[in-house]
Formats: sequence, C-alpha cells, structure tokens
Amino acid sequence: MTEGFEIWDAHVHFFSFNFFKTLIRMKGKETPLNEEFTFLRERYGIETPPVSPVQLARRWIDEMEKYGISKLVLFASIPEDTVSVSTAIAAFPDKFVGFFTLNPFAENVDSEVKHAVENMGMRGMILFPALYHIHVYDELLERIYLIAEEYHLVVFTHFGILKIPVREAIGVRDQIDGTYSNPTDLHRIAVRHPDVNFIIPHFGAGYFQEVLMLGLQCRNVYVDTSSSNSWIRVLPYQIDLKTVFAKTLEIFGVDRIIFGTDSGIFPRGYRVDILNQQLEIFDKLGLSSDEIQKILSGNIKRLLGFI
Repeated sequence: MTEGFEIWDAHVHFFSFNFFKTLIRMKGKETPLNEEFTFLRERYGIETPPVSPVQLARRWIDEMEKYGISKLVLFASIPEDTVSVSTAIAAFPDKFVGFFTLNPFAENVDSEVKHAVENMGMRGMILFPALYHIHVYDELLERIYLIAEEYHLVVFTHFGILKIPVREAIGVRDQIDGTYSNPTDLHRIAVRHPDVNFIIPHFGAGYFQEVLMLGLQCRNVYVDTSSSNSWIRVLPYQIDLKTVFAKTLEIFGVDRIIFGTDSGIFPRGYRVDILNQQLEIFDKLGLSSDEIQKILSGNIKRLLGFI
C-alpha cells in the first residue's frame, strides 16, 4: 500500500543500550546489567539493543528498507540519551532526524538546548509536562520557547494519557501527574509564540475535543497520528479511528496532520500495522494522493525546513 508514497515517520523512539542502562540505574538497585536485560527479554520479550548506537541505527535502516520508509524522526526519550541519537544521525544523516527530551529543571538548560542544536544536530525538543510536573505555560519554560523560535525548533509536547510501557517494564516508578496533561495549557504559549510550531501526539491521547478546540484557534499547533490510539476507549461516547481522522481533517486540515507510528522496541521493530491501518483509513475517507503525501511526509518536511 505504500507504493508511490514517500514516508517520513515523525515518531520513533531510539531505545538505545544507554537508554536502558540509564533507566536501570535510576532504580537504585545493584543488579548486574546482564541480569536486568535477561529479565526484560524473558519477562517482556524486549531484545537487548547493541551497545553501539550506530549498530542500532543500522537495525532501523533494515526496517526502513523492508517497509519502504524514507526517513525516521528519532526521539532521544530521556535527556541522557541525546548523544545516542546524535551519533545515529551523524552516521546516517540521509535516514534520520533527531529530537531530544528536555528536562526543564536541569542546570544551564538554555545552554543544553543550544548545545543539542548547534553541536548535536537536533531539530526538535520534546516536553513531557506530566512526567516533569510542569505546566507548559510555566514562566520557567518561556526562555526555552524563545530559543525554539531562534533556532526554528519544533516543540513536541505530550498531553493526555502518559503511559510509558518500557519504563514500567524496567521498573522505573514514575510519578506521572495528569493535572499537567491538558492540551488547552498550550493555548497562551502558542498565541504568544506564533513562529514556534508545536506537535501534539496521539490526537491528544484522550483530550480529543480539547485538541480540536486548540487546533481551531492556533494555526501553529499540529497533531501526530502515532500509536494504536487506544485512548479512544476512555471517551464517554462511541468513536473509531476513522471518525477521529475525519474530524481532525475538518478542524486542522490536511496541512497540520503528521504521520507517526510510535515504534521503538525490538524485536517488534517497525509498527507497519499502524501505517497500513492509517493508509486504509485515508482510502476510506477519499483522500487524494497529494493529501496523503502531505500527511505521510510533506508536512513534517516543511516544519523541519527540508522543503
């Protein structure tokens, strides 16, 4: 079904060896790494990634070639793993773009952001308000938005239900606070910074109406289509993914919807089932080839300055 389309997946987690090692050490236990990895493999079927980020990048390239994917936006899913993603994109700049996760409470956060862009090749930053217990309109983040504006950084902001299965499997006890998860928090920031583009994943992950309201009022807010979108089941009314796409197209238009899968774990690898499901929905909705191409790659290429 992908024949004839250029596909850029704008939501892929680069769960490197260092990512796992860092989170395992966060637990504060002295269990040897090899025992921890054996547990993850036997209990959850999670494959131990190669120590080298370049080798893991090659694994992803194999997946891309298998399924006809042109480019991946790789997420450094914790601040400590930005180096791994940077190494991957430096080795294969024609295959990958990098986004890094921001710890808003880090010392010298301004210089860290600038270093990530100027020296590590990052093109976007990731905010997890519920994980770090900070509203996106907090004054602490104001200078970060100014840097994003200066460097033309995309700001990827996770709202709604925040479940991170890989962290749960490792045993990290995150204190996720949903009071920071409402997309309407972004309204005043999007208005204040009209030249910064914000991406909200998973159609708001349960805050679908709020995302639609935000999208209607703020032209610099985008949505990504990633994951199984199982958040649908928490809504107090019946809706399916086809209807979600139809309503999003009505409010956001075809120019502000960005394709992603939320792939990350091996041996599952690339979540081609999500790609195929969404292509089927596009067909049922009667989208033209040009409209589909915008969602599959055109919009993210424009945001990142490739066109």
